[in-house]
Amino acid sequence: MSVTENSKTVAQGSNAAYIESLYQDYKADPSSLDQSWQQFFAGYELALQTSPEGSGSSEEARVEAFVNAYRRLGHLHANLNPLTGKPAIGSEMQPEAQGLAGVDPSREFHPANIATIEKASFENIHNFLIETYCGSIGADFREINDIEIVTWLQDKMESCRNNPDFSSDYKKKIHKHLAHSEGFEKFLQSRFLGQKRFSIEGLESLIPMLQVLADEAAGNSGEELCLGMAHRGRLNVLTNFMGKSSELMLKEFEQSEFNTFDIDGDVKYHLGFASEIKTISDRSIRLRLLPNPSHLEAVNPVVEGYVRCRQKLLADVNRQKVIPLLIHGDAAFIGQGIVAETLNLSRLENYETGGTIHIIANNQIGFTTEPSDYKSSDYSADIAKVIRAPVLHVNADDPEGVAWTAMLALAYRQKFGRDIVIDVVGYRRHGHNETDEPAFTQPKMYNIIKSHPTVNNKYSQQLIDEGVYTKEEVKSIDKKIRSELQAALEFIRKDPSKVKPAIAPKAFAKSMAYRKVEKKEMFATSKTMINKTALTKIGKQICETPATFNVNKKLQRLLGNRKEMLQGEGSIDWPMAELLAFATLAAEGFDVRLSGQDCRRGTFSSRHAVLRDSQTGERYETLNNLGVDQAKVHIIDSPLSEAGVVGFEFGYSVADRSSLVCWEAQYGDFSNGAQILFDQFLVACEAKWKQLSSLVLLLPHGHEGSGPEHSSARPERFLQLCGNNNIQVVIPATAAQYFHVLRRQLYRKDVHKPLVVMTPKSLLRSSDVVSSFDQFSKKGFQEILDDSVFEKKSAAEKVKTLVLCTGKIFYDLQKKRDENKVKDLTIVRVEQLYPFPQVALEELKVKYKKVDRIVWCQEEPYNMGAWTFVQPRLWGIWDRDIEYVGRKGSGTTAEGSSKAHLAEQERIITVALGLKKNKKKKKS
Repeated sequence: MSVTENSKTVAQGSNAAYIESLYQDYKADPSSLDQSWQQFFAGYELALQTSPEGSGSSEEARVEAFVNAYRRLGHLHANLNPLTGKPAIGSEMQPEAQGLAGVDPSREFHPANIATIEKASFENIHNFLIETYCGSIGADFREINDIEIVTWLQDKMESCRNNPDFSSDYKKKIHKHLAHSEGFEKFLQSRFLGQKRFSIEGLESLIPMLQVLADEAAGNSGEELCLGMAHRGRLNVLTNFMGKSSELMLKEFEQSEFNTFDIDGDVKYHLGFASEIKTISDRSIRLRLLPNPSHLEAVNPVVEGYVRCRQKLLADVNRQKVIPLLIHGDAAFIGQGIVAETLNLSRLENYETGGTIHIIANNQIGFTTEPSDYKSSDYSADIAKVIRAPVLHVNADDPEGVAWTAMLALAYRQKFGRDIVIDVVGYRRHGHNETDEPAFTQPKMYNIIKSHPTVNNKYSQQLIDEGVYTKEEVKSIDKKIRSELQAALEFIRKDPSKVKPAIAPKAFAKSMAYRKVEKKEMFATSKTMINKTALTKIGKQICETPATFNVNKKLQRLLGNRKEMLQGEGSIDWPMAELLAFATLAAEGFDVRLSGQDCRRGTFSSRHAVLRDSQTGERYETLNNLGVDQAKVHIIDSPLSEAGVVGFEFGYSVADRSSLVCWEAQYGDFSNGAQILFDQFLVACEAKWKQLSSLVLLLPHGHEGSGPEHSSARPERFLQLCGNNNIQVVIPATAAQYFHVLRRQLYRKDVHKPLVVMTPKSLLRSSDVVSSFDQFSKKGFQEILDDSVFEKKSAAEKVKTLVLCTGKIFYDLQKKRDENKVKDLTIVRVEQLYPFPQVALEELKVKYKKVDRIVWCQEEPYNMGAWTFVQPRLWGIWDRDIEYVGRKGSGTTAEGSSKAHLAEQERIITVALGLKKNKKKKKS
């Protein structure tokens, strides 16, 4: 029967036809609609059944629809903008639009799904809905596909009409933090006029909000809050939430300490901090604010990775002890792609952190760009709909409303383990920074802001009116804050050396300890060797599967081939060497984590670290079946994301220096998508923030005729980023070299440096790169590999040509040399490009002292690869011309034609070996 029969309609007005069509769909198949509409119509039908008028009152049903309309759309009519005043409730939300025009306001109804109301007049129901959903909090949550969550949120908000009755004491605590927030900014503005600080003014309610979040967390299983945020408001958060002393902060404004000829360090509004504070209710909680550059949202996945690792270290299996908290700008949240990448990680098995609390510090402006120019949706928070996260929009000028959203968000996160967003809608009192003139671009907005009272003034007056404070008490609080800040400034100006440094909590000691290592330590020999017996034993273990496990026939052959590698003197290939590196580390107590696209199988179908039962699809992890005492090995297929996943793994590696953490690019140049993370975090974190990471990047590299996008991992980019021993860049050419360099990451005392490994593609299965047991047991990683043909001194003295190269091209050179019986030419592999192996190459110079031709040979174009990096360094050793042989300079990495590739590769090899003359490079 049609809904319109017997005058029973779901709605009237402009939306009636649409809702009627949805109801027909619901009657045919309820599951065809999302959960919120299912609830809507279920409530409607329940009202028909339970109406006191018997078979169903059309008004009762319409009231039910009216209730659900407010729950779903009330946020569009809420009082959210402090600069515009309270808006009128739109006509579409009036009773007339819902078919309730003639209803007597005093008539009583029985709303079936409002837990707090059994029976009430229509007027009271209407007021209840306006107060709950159209006050200073607008809740956007009805698109969640989980009835339990929707009902829980409704009940929480409706139980107090989104306006809890805080005690006078609690209100005083909110006011205290608000007053400190404002007082701090005003003091800096008056004492350091013109210095950038990216103030919080217009959103001062964030400080009491953070205090409430910390308090609620500490009272609900939380032990740590880990924060990530951009520069807006960061100094205020550090001082008035995290407990950084005023003296330390003001000392940074005075800029009284610096080292000449030292470019380490960063601006104060990018720095991190760690502390343990007492919350509003005098509970203790640890706080960690991770450093972040001006790339706004780049820190988001870093925080998630850091939290995931902290949860592991604290055995936080329920993910309630360590809570991630991200503070975003409104324009950045909707505009930066890494936000969506990070949101997508939130429900994935190997990346979830039990829910993140997102706070949007909504200034209603992006530098000078207006909302109509930076978002296509109603709200900046709408990007969170990709994971159907609930969003609580709140007016920043209502500090109690802000506090309530914090309570609600924390309780939600701890109960459901999912992300939630609080959109705190305020404004920005000054320009983008304190020297900027915002009236150039937003004159109307800033005319309003000039005369708009601060939230502290407004809330102070509210508390005076309520009798919580007197005017004198409020003035006394403000005066005390100014006096304390002035005393701190005078103290540091008198003798800045007496300012006590901050001391991080012991819980963070290991991950924050810092000592700058010397270059010689990075070349120190490490105990990465494994004897044949141990290697054979563990190798056999990773080639075995349970008798009940159905192995794919092709993989049966692979496992059989791997067992054969362990026989005799050994002939271990690249993938097997990698598995042995992971397995031996795990057996020695080190966790291993490798993530990237298609990591379990391997992009080139070479790794197969995780097997699938050919009948059931069940996974079998060979590296986690080595014995009860082994550490865990996590081989993870990541989402199709580079920046987000690299950031996550970087954060994970920062939190734990005793795990091997690796990220693999599907193809080396796919890492381009994470360039910001490399530039701002990976290579610069030690210099800027004294933050250490041992993250390993595995980047498939090599010209094989597959075109420009599948040839180069861009080694030149990483080499350009090398300085002051910040990272390591290697291109290992044998299985054993790869094995040792992975193990070296954990076996060099106090050396914690990122490692960039250019890994092969075609060589993965090549017999050229296999290594014997001796190469695993007798020597560790070698920065250069000398030519075995010229080991003896007498043979070395006959060498006339020295060819230096890296990676795959060595095998092409070697094969061509042997075919043409070139007797006086040696080929040396530079396995480590940075830190540059100066000493080893100087020893090589002494050995091959009679050479009259030195060649650098590479596959990459002249302006790419290692050439421009090694050229001046080789000059410094040999003090003579070094001949370049490789592709000419280019804007692209490789040829598009495989035939052209082969022809050019042949030219490079024959010229390098002296079989053809090298054309002189034209000057550009």
